[in-house]
Amino acid sequence: MQIDKNLTTALVIPVLNAEAYIPELFTAIFQQSYLPQHILVLDSESTDKTRERLSDYPVQVHTIQRKDFDHGGTRRLATEMVAADIYIFMTQDAIPANPDTFRYLVSALTAEEKAGCAYGRQLPKKDANILGAYDRLFNYPDKSQLRFYADKDQYGIKTCFLSNSFAAYKKQALREAGGFPVKLISSEDTYVAAKMLLKGYGVYYVAESTVYHSHNMSLLEKFHRYFSIGVFHGKENWLIKAFSGATSEGFRYWFKQLKYLIDTNSLNWLPYAVASTGVSYFAYQLGLRERFLPLAVKRKWGVNKKYWLQVNEYVKPMTSDTAR
Repeated sequence: MQIDKNLTTALVIPVLNAEAYIPELFTAIFQQSYLPQHILVLDSESTDKTRERLSDYPVQVHTIQRKDFDHGGTRRLATEMVAADIYIFMTQDAIPANPDTFRYLVSALTAEEKAGCAYGRQLPKKDANILGAYDRLFNYPDKSQLRFYADKDQYGIKTCFLSNSFAAYKKQALREAGGFPVKLISSEDTYVAAKMLLKGYGVYYVAESTVYHSHNMSLLEKFHRYFSIGVFHGKENWLIKAFSGATSEGFRYWFKQLKYLIDTNSLNWLPYAVASTGVSYFAYQLGLRERFLPLAVKRKWGVNKKYWLQVNEYVKPMTSDTAR
């Protein structure tokens, strides 16, 4: 797990009202055996004691107006603010699970010349319910993978799976992919991974690099999430054409989930699991067909409410010729 001493790494964490997360998160960060040279926190005008808590740590804090936050655009801003060879992105609720979390991720990414980005394994938190825990097990197995575009027949849409809850990018690969896109409804991480794969880079899943991160989603939260994913896939249909659709992956998820409930003697969760799967599928299909829905309805249904306020201003990301 040797890392070149000349390599520069920046850790970027967007936050909003993160007061409750900061002590545990930054305690774990500053216990890392490999610590990025620069830590940038992008705060979207928190109204709690986030700024006060952050003052206890040697990090750079930059405030952006909440109305200007954009999942891709804000991360793009970070890469323009800080020069680094590797950018690690985390969310405020992802907690490093061991002292070598960063070292495993960065060393794996840099050891593989053709890997453009990497992401770590997300483990369920202590409060995760059975379905939240299964989500982590399904999407984050215990064996590492290095995927290239040539693997799309085996992995389908999962070839370009990536999560900015904990992921790292090489600057050069990010530049060639056009940088982070702006004004997408969601899934800026998947977008970049797909662009990198099409440029000949690989996506590295590093199972040894672990964080605690999970959600116990309600049916309404599932609806909002999968409606937004459907909108993303509908508008970025080049991605579906390049890597195949998401429906087959959904069926695989359901059958493996059923087996998991049986194996863990948790069939009491089956009615909720069926409802959750049905809601997710229905919402995704609606998202794919969002062009037939009134704008007022779409503003209520998507996770990213601001997206629909600026939908008429939608622009594609810069090309690699113009990206910084």
